[in-house]
Amino acid sequence: MRAALAASLLALALVGAVLVVRRGRKRRRSPLEEAVDDRLAESMGPGTGSHLERAPRIRRLAVLDEDAGEPVYAPRIRIDLGTTDAPGMELVFEYVAGVLEASHPVFEEHDERVAYYDVELTFGPDGLLVSGECRRVTVPAELVERLLEDDRYRAFDLRRDIERADGNDDSVAALWKPCRS
Repeated sequence: MRAALAASLLALALVGAVLVVRRGRKRRRSPLEEAVDDRLAESMGPGTGSHLERAPRIRRLAVLDEDAGEPVYAPRIRIDLGTTDAPGMELVFEYVAGVLEASHPVFEEHDERVAYYDVELTFGPDGLLVSGECRRVTVPAELVERLLEDDRYRAFDLRRDIERADGNDDSVAALWKPCRS
């Protein structure tokens, strides 16, 4: 009995130590990341769309290059869907368009340049023995600007243009590729 109690206390202490170390390692998010996440939470929080378990968030804000000393970003934004199966492309692009319409104005308000967006969607069962799937849609900044500026250009048009540019050596556009690690 004492051995079992000691083992339980040791296990609890190890779990506590891991949590403390993890919390200490959590990287600080920039004000720009916080502002984008806040805007995404306002416009795409749980309850605003079917299948959203939580608001999309910036997973990574990569700096690709510097242009005259100013960074050029490639945000990676993740949408966690509460579905067991892969979503249809119509739904995917409604979410992609929503993420772009919410986040790109924040970059403009902060006078920051974006080269492209990776919008990641996760779905499928996720647990100890299985992991869900993650797929991405990569959208060049010029298509994002067209989505925001042209009232007639919608999610369907964005999908069509991404499909056309996917695999083209002159474009970073990608349709439904595995997420980057």
